[in-house]
Amino acid sequence: MSPRTHNSSLATGDVPMSSDEELVLLRALLRASDYGVLLSDSTGQDLICNPRFGEMFGFDVVESLNDGPEQVRAQMIPRVMDPEEFVQTLDEIYADPTLTREDEIAILAPKYRLLRRYTAPVLDDHMAVIGRLWTFLDITRTRRLEQKVRTQSEQLKQQSRELANALKAAHGRLHKVEDVLTQTQQQLLESEKLSAVGLLAVSVAHDIRNILTPLAIELALADQDDRAQRAESFDLIQKQVDRLSLLTHRLLGIARPQATHRAPVDLPALVAHTAELLRPQAAQENVTVSIQIAKKIPTVVGDLGQLDQVLVNLALNGVQAMHACGGTLTISLARDKGGACLKVSDTGPGIPANIRRRLFDPFFTTKENGAGLGLFSSRRIVQDHGGVMKLRSSSSGTQFSIWLPAEGAKHGG
Repeated sequence: MSPRTHNSSLATGDVPMSSDEELVLLRALLRASDYGVLLSDSTGQDLICNPRFGEMFGFDVVESLNDGPEQVRAQMIPRVMDPEEFVQTLDEIYADPTLTREDEIAILAPKYRLLRRYTAPVLDDHMAVIGRLWTFLDITRTRRLEQKVRTQSEQLKQQSRELANALKAAHGRLHKVEDVLTQTQQQLLESEKLSAVGLLAVSVAHDIRNILTPLAIELALADQDDRAQRAESFDLIQKQVDRLSLLTHRLLGIARPQATHRAPVDLPALVAHTAELLRPQAAQENVTVSIQIAKKIPTVVGDLGQLDQVLVNLALNGVQAMHACGGTLTISLARDKGGACLKVSDTGPGIPANIRRRLFDPFFTTKENGAGLGLFSSRRIVQDHGGVMKLRSSSSGTQFSIWLPAEGAKHGG
């Protein structure tokens, strides 16, 4: 590096100062400086040290200078961490009078310090080297803080890695828990279905008895020789078998899990079949089942099994709501706003407001053995079909209404 240019006098602005005044000011600056300062002549003999320099190295600089120009360096050497390297560096620097250099040295006495060392040549007005300036700044605390920051940074990185691994493991565990919850929910849904099937089984058993009785009669008549009578008997037998097959199919359709299959659904037929299925059970509860189907009901696209499940669930709930005093269950179907509106109404005592607010919550039930998923799953099925399910209830009864979009219509009406 090239030597720096120095002016022979201090920069004092507009205030004129004599050489003596400048010298006094310079001494004051050296005493106040946080840097340890050492000035040597062109031959390497130490001339000036400030008090901070003596504090850093732990000796009396005035006494050392009085003992001789070599004593300052002699006092420094045993205090540095690597005396041999220290001396070698001094020799290299003094061998090149124009050299400017900055590095770090460690001293052990009077206590451990890390110093930033800077040296540069001192030039006169003619740019001739007349000495060398040394400054030393204590950076021990700075380095310790830097090391602390690095250590904390590494700790944070390690903690971040551990947290990431923990989150990854937790994510995996959550997936497993989610799978278990999904399986449990599915089992509860199936349990809710089977509960409905159990109630319907009474109705189906009653219908089967009603079917088997005429079957037995017709089979007895079929043994007669009258061909015309036999043909008529076989025709009646076939109708009863078809009816029995329909009942079995409907019951199995509700009981067993099925893959979703969307196709045009005949809602009037669905309502009629559901009413027929429920009437025997409703009669045991002194409940009359009535259906009201308007003309020109639009076709909707959906999963017949799922919509069947929803309608049976709502109808059974209505029948059960009237078990104490009987009543009328009405299933109505009409056109409405680009779709079809299906309503299931009962004349029961109604649902209290505090229960209505939670009625569609999963696992909420007022039944002793209920899973609390019937209405939750029913509304979800309706929403999956682009429809809307609503509830109205008063002291004179409860009504569930379902709107489903017509085939090709917009959803969410």
